[in-house]
Amino acid sequence: MSTLSFPRIALALLVLLVLGLGGAFLKLGMNPPLPVQTIVHKELPGTQFAAAQTQAMPQAGQPLPAMPEPVAAPTLQH
Repeated sequence: MSTLSFPRIALALLVLLVLGLGGAFLKLGMNPPLPVQTIVHKELPGTQFAAAQTQAMPQAGQPLPAMPEPVAAPTLQH
């Protein structure tokens, strides 16, 4: 007869089952929480948004501010 007995096999299967379930619960716990849903205000008319955008945009005749010159990246010396 084999050196493995039924209690040892049952204990090994129980340990594997506990480890598998523990790993599954850990994996579930590592998932990030779902993002909170934001409330959308549907009662605001679209014309209010169009008016707000035209006020914030610069006029066509005004010059845009100048962009600064890009800085050259340092080179690697061997």
